[in-house]
Parts: sequence; C-alpha cells; structure tokens
Amino acid sequence: MKYLVLGAGTDAMGTAIAARLLKEKNSHVYMADQNTEKVGKAFEKLTRLPKSEWSELHFGLTGCDGLDVVQQRKMLPVLFKNFDIVISAIPASFNPIVAEAVILANETRPFWEKNNLTHYLDLGGVLDITKKIIHWDMVRRAEACGISVVTDGGFGPGLDDSISMRLLRQFDDAEPLESLIIEIGCLPYNYIVPPFYTKLFNLKGVEEMYYNPPLVLCGGKLKKIPPLAICKQVSSREFDLFFGTPEIVMFEPAITDGLCAMPYFLEGRVLKYQERTLRYPGHFAWVNKTPRKNFIPAFEKMLAEYPVENDNIAILRVTAIGKSAETSRRTKIEALMHVRSDKDFNSMQIPTGFTAALMAKLIAEGKARRGAYPAGIALDPEDVLDAVKKDFYIYERTTPLK
Repeated sequence: MKYLVLGAGTDAMGTAIAARLLKEKNSHVYMADQNTEKVGKAFEKLTRLPKSEWSELHFGLTGCDGLDVVQQRKMLPVLFKNFDIVISAIPASFNPIVAEAVILANETRPFWEKNNLTHYLDLGGVLDITKKIIHWDMVRRAEACGISVVTDGGFGPGLDDSISMRLLRQFDDAEPLESLIIEIGCLPYNYIVPPFYTKLFNLKGVEEMYYNPPLVLCGGKLKKIPPLAICKQVSSREFDLFFGTPEIVMFEPAITDGLCAMPYFLEGRVLKYQERTLRYPGHFAWVNKTPRKNFIPAFEKMLAEYPVENDNIAILRVTAIGKSAETSRRTKIEALMHVRSDKDFNSMQIPTGFTAALMAKLIAEGKARRGAYPAGIALDPEDVLDAVKKDFYIYERTTPLK
C-alpha cells in the first residue's frame, strides 16, 4: 500500500501518522511538506522508530523538493494518482484544495488505469471547511470515481465519533437517543500553573475550536450556540484518573465546536448532542477575556512565561443515555480511554496520528463508504475500534437508570 502523508515535522501529526503506518506490513510511506527541512527532521526521527520488516519510508516526492499545495495545485492530481491514499495533516484551510486534487486525479485517469484508485483522508475539525468537502457535488464526483473522500479522521473528531456510533447501536432505534455527550481533552499533568494548558497541536486549530459557535443538537434539531458555554466541573475520578495525589483534580468542560459535521447526520436520532472540551479551572476564564485576534500571540506569550511540563495525557469519555436495545430500560453507557505521552509523541499526536493511520489503512483497503463523508459516517465503527484495540484500551461502563 502506498501512502502519501502531507504535513511533517518532529511535533507534527503527520509524523505520528507515518510512524503508525510503518508498523503495518507492506506500507510504503511518503512524506511531503512545504518546508523540506521539516520533512528531513521527521525522516530523521522516524528512522529511529520501529517499523514492520516489509515497510519503507520514502523521503519527499520525485521531482518535487517541497510541496506547496497552493502554488503547485495544478500538478497535485499528477502527483497524487500514484498513491492509494493521500492523508492531509496540514492546516485544515488547505484541505479542500487537496480533496479536489484527489478527485481530479481519479477523474483524469486513462481508462486502462481506472482500477487504480486514490482515496483521501484528513484530520478536519473545522466545520465550515469540512462542509466544502462533503458538499453534494463532491459526494457525487467521489461516488462516480468509486473512491472514498473521508474528513475528520483524528482523535476528536474521528475516534470519538466511531465510539459514539457504536454506543448508538446499543440503544433502541425506535425512539431518539436521549443524550450523547463527548468529553475530550489533552492536558499537561501540571494542573496548578497558568495557563492550565499547553500547546499540543496547531494553535490555529485550537482557536477555531474555542471561538467558532458550536453546532449541536437540541431537542433533536440542529442549533448553533454561543462559544465556550462552561458546564459544571467534573472530578478526574469520574474518568478513573488519579494524579498521584489524594487531592481530587477537577476538570472544567466547555461546549466547543468539536462535533464538526456529525450533527447533520444524527439530526432526529439524538435529542441532545454536544462535545465538551476539558481543561483545568481557570483556562476558559482567560480565553473568554481574550479577543480572538489576540488569542495565539497572547497564549504563546503566557506559555513562555509559565513553561508547562512535557508530560501530558489525552482523556475521552463518551456518555450515551437512552432506552437500551437489550433490556428496554433507561440506561447510561459510558466509553472511556486515556493516553499518556511518551518519549516520542505527545498525548495529542498518539490518538490523533495513530487513529488517522489506521483509518487510512481501512480506507485504502476499500472498507469505507464511497463518496465524501466524515469518518464517523464513512467507516463502520466496529472496523475502526477493532483496528485501534492494539494501541488504545477503550472500555465501557453500563448503569441502569430510573
């Protein structure tokens, strides 16, 4: 299988994607970035990590020193047609250009190459951008080519959606699910020093998530609400997390724009549907006082003044409440997972990059729905969760309710 990963650098999601792909048999992984120095550093890092005996890492693209998807957009279809899948781990604003080029690569193939397909996956996370890719015309064109164009294939959105869709199957589909709440966060272990967070992925992506009005389901209908509505604090013990101290650590959830396009597909099936981003108390109070235009420079300045330790953790809990398909009783089912950073990757890179890699493999194998859809819709949740079980321990708790 030939994979092209766009986006490189030692701290980039693309590097984590490539690292996980290289553990799969017969993976030929190519990396490209506008900055060839980043590709070189990623290559240097990846050559030190374990890989399958039959997999190979390839430096850059033939005849292309660095890849600028804007300046070189006309040559993208020619470059892409040689791959089974293109994985976009560059800033989300460039994803529509890449997705369009993947479709063109398939549309312009000579008839004798029509059985060779190039699919697409991105990490997504920005609703207005995802909507450009899952637009009906892109769906039609992708279906006509026989390819899968898949958006939002990371940790959240991505893995959280696959977990949500599996939970949904455990409830009576004759009536709408009462509620589906995703709580997710990647946090430093140091929970007492401002800014109560650290930079674990592109700050432009953080800005979009914080300041864009979230699309949610309320009463089963689509609704956009004001950003960063802060919810009741929750204890780390509810997530089975202990920080090496008898002190109970609290999380402060706020409703953010993390569901991306999924509410469009679950409208009427779920009455209350939200994603809540977890931070330590104090972080969102600072964000709410910071104008959007100042967020990135102000946050970087604060990080410089209050360095946060490198050890960090990813947390996810998906809670579904409704009428159980098995018992016909009102039931709460929670699915939980935690991922801790290691010496190679931070806690955002691991669940995001590894999930994207395994989703890319499923898509390249032809296991995704043809057309253009979010990962939560394009892929069978059982396939995704079976693929990631070697990397992540995801467990469920079931509680009967009155």
